[in-house]
Amino acid sequence: MNHAAQTPVTHLLADFIQRARWDNLPQPVRTEAVRAFVNWVGCTLGGANTEMVDAAVRGSLAFGGHGAAPLLGRGERLDPLNAAVINCMSSAAHAFDDTHLKTITHPTGPVAGAILALAETKKISGEKFLTALALGIEIECRLALAITNPDAGAHGGWYITGVAGGVGAAAAAGSLLDLDHDPLVSALALAATQAAGVRATHGSMAIAYVPGLAARNGLTAAYMAAAGLACNDFTIDGRNGLLEVMAPRADVADITRNLGADFEMLKNAYKPYPCGIVIHPTIDACLEIAARHMLRPEAIEQVELEVNPGALKLTWRKLPTTALDAQVSLYHWAAAALVFGEAGLEQGKLECVEDKQVRALQSRMSVVEKDGLATDQARATVRMKSGAVHRAEIVHATGSIERPMTEEQILNKFERLATRVLSDERTAEVLEICRRVAALDDAGEVGRVAAQ
Repeated sequence: MNHAAQTPVTHLLADFIQRARWDNLPQPVRTEAVRAFVNWVGCTLGGANTEMVDAAVRGSLAFGGHGAAPLLGRGERLDPLNAAVINCMSSAAHAFDDTHLKTITHPTGPVAGAILALAETKKISGEKFLTALALGIEIECRLALAITNPDAGAHGGWYITGVAGGVGAAAAAGSLLDLDHDPLVSALALAATQAAGVRATHGSMAIAYVPGLAARNGLTAAYMAAAGLACNDFTIDGRNGLLEVMAPRADVADITRNLGADFEMLKNAYKPYPCGIVIHPTIDACLEIAARHMLRPEAIEQVELEVNPGALKLTWRKLPTTALDAQVSLYHWAAAALVFGEAGLEQGKLECVEDKQVRALQSRMSVVEKDGLATDQARATVRMKSGAVHRAEIVHATGSIERPMTEEQILNKFERLATRVLSDERTAEVLEICRRVAALDDAGEVGRVAAQ
């Protein structure tokens, strides 16, 4: 990196945060902040009773995590830092959380987990809460852009949500704590010192723990800075800073280019399927073939898939043995979509992973990465034992920027997830308060209403 004298990026980001107000955010950004929050709360409720979250709650309570902050969809109360971890983990438990497609970071989880916990300690208006959410998401996505740029030299094994999520969470929490400029700079820098996370966690419970830690780290950084703990202002873009260590050829300008005019959060995507987003185009193709031809799985001779270059780096597991393995298995979801004609939470369960027809079809499947296919594109060819051949090509996957989930689809997703832990009546109540969060005098009300 070039260390020529320049204003450290932490100062530029702090200025951006302090200037922002709900009324001066563009209307599309305000709309997207509400959509992101609704989607996040739904995902959090849907993952609240999973085995991984149960374990994390037990662990938090074992070392004294008791407090007043609510856990969405659960009855326990924890201190704010542990509540931030658990609520963010819940949102990532089913791999149903939002994704910034350019970077494959999941931006809302760490930010929302941190500031909802903070909202239990301080009365915060809905408008201020959503402003902080938008700022945190935006900064997380921009930092992730700099690190994941193909020319930046970063290793592909970094779990970018863990790396960038804490800085986004610190930005949002610092905003809500009304930090002055210098403490806000320190909050961002302190969060950057904690940036971590590797993709080796995929296929295990820790796939959700990494984003959870980012939520906690960002909130911790903001509180520590508020208490006077200072950090170097060049911790992100200076010598031996985050960018130089993780992505030595990163261009720091990627973080601030057109900051406040162009918003990366508008390129955020919401998932229609509970699995890695690079699998979604293949699911669309397989569902299209299944719906069109009503296939009998045993009559399929071979399945040939063409996917975006790099897709298999995250989804290479051909014969997954657990539900968590299956979350990041392109082979599993393609086979499940062809066998059942669906790709929902049921298809992510162990029963489906172990289904004999799904298993057999995975073994008769080949996947080739094709130059020229974008991340939201895929092709599927199903060859039948009868000699018939069925093909489907997906130009833009469901949930992509070009084919985003509609408002109705997001609301339906919320209801499907929330009713796993809440009654229909409570689900409707939580959804209503999430949709009108901007009008609330106390945004912490959302957490209290959504807890059991």
